[in-house]
Amino acid sequence: MRAFAASWRGRWTAWAIVVLSVYLATTSTVHAVNDVLSADLGAWRIATTGTPWLDHYPLTQFAADHTREGQHLWINTAQNGHTVVFRSPGAVAAGIPAYLIARLLGGGATAPSDFSLAPAALEASLLTLVALLFFALALQPRLGHARTMAAVTVLGFTTPLWSVNADSLWPHTVTVFGIAGMAWAASRDRWWLVGLFGGVALWGRLHAVLVVAILGLGVGVWQRRPDIVLKAGTVSAAFLAGATLWSRWVYGEWDPAGGYGTVADYADKAATNSSTDLLGVLANEAGLWVSPGRGILVWTPLLIVLFPAVLRSWRTLPDWTRVLALSGVAYATAQGLMNEFGGGMNFHGYRLTLELLACLFPAYALSLPEAGRTARAWIPPTLGLQAGIIGLGSVFTLGSVYNDQAWSYLWAVAPPQRAPLLLILGAAFAALGWVVPRMIRTWRCERKLSFDSPAKEPELTA
Repeated sequence: MRAFAASWRGRWTAWAIVVLSVYLATTSTVHAVNDVLSADLGAWRIATTGTPWLDHYPLTQFAADHTREGQHLWINTAQNGHTVVFRSPGAVAAGIPAYLIARLLGGGATAPSDFSLAPAALEASLLTLVALLFFALALQPRLGHARTMAAVTVLGFTTPLWSVNADSLWPHTVTVFGIAGMAWAASRDRWWLVGLFGGVALWGRLHAVLVVAILGLGVGVWQRRPDIVLKAGTVSAAFLAGATLWSRWVYGEWDPAGGYGTVADYADKAATNSSTDLLGVLANEAGLWVSPGRGILVWTPLLIVLFPAVLRSWRTLPDWTRVLALSGVAYATAQGLMNEFGGGMNFHGYRLTLELLACLFPAYALSLPEAGRTARAWIPPTLGLQAGIIGLGSVFTLGSVYNDQAWSYLWAVAPPQRAPLLLILGAAFAALGWVVPRMIRTWRCERKLSFDSPAKEPELTA
């Protein structure tokens, strides 16, 4: 047994090294979306000077050195009169450790030319790897090592966790890390830790409070355990208070959304939507799911293939996986009410439903043994398609879809006139996904037969 455990520890270590190496090799360390660039600048400023403010800082020179044509920095004058980055607390705070380490190693100069995206991008890769390991720890007792490794590999390399989450230090990098930590803690019945990781998630995107609130309250009510609600709620509320203090320090206001005031603005919009806006709201919600450029079901069709298995196994799944999945749907619904589904441009895949993907993942992974014959036949080509499309974008940093083009672009790689080429590539990847597993299976069978067949007796000679 010890030898078996040691063997799997070695395999997981090798797996983690490979995953991190691929992520690090494909991060965006030269250019980044203005959302990421702005947050990284805020983190770098705090790490190198101890202050978040950019008063009298040569922002024009910084923009000339680091922004691309048409980009602008999310920088404005706060209520306290200071010039500062306007991003969510977690998006800025998460990058501070990376830039502190870089400062210790490199001297921490503060001129515009001294800024680099690399420290934050490397941290994004590391946080995504740790999130995958949290999911693995949550699933392994029920799925076993081999199936768990396969499941988290699929999540890590056939979805925008690779092309977005691990590419740059987005707010989603923080929220997905928090959701993965919640999944691990809930699987161990450690509800204080659920609240802690939920607090991390809401620092990334404030409305992620829905996930931790629904998870703690849902499981607590279902299991008739008030202590779950108390533990998760108390710790996550402390993080919410911390976000409020951060906003007071940086922006001079007592709003936990701080400079990312669009959260409050979108919440007001969602609450005041009239019946005349219903069609637009429904179209926005649909865009998160099925638009060619950003739809989670278009980019991750495996969710459709395995959905019947989830339905069949729903009643037998652990309570926390079911509630977590429902909390993800609630989060995505709120997201559709609050913001345009496109989520900007210059990234490959979807990003606004990464939290939904993370919330669905444990339920889907644990439902895999219930997949029927048809689903099992479709899994390999579907994975080949996903891996190919995500790999193209991650390696070659493809993707420039404007919000108003998300219904017409296919997989965010090419405009409609180039779609046939992309369809051919997609079909090729799907075919590889179908052929390669069969070749491996045939090789294993032949290898097993060669070992099982008795050795030929030598002929006796006179």
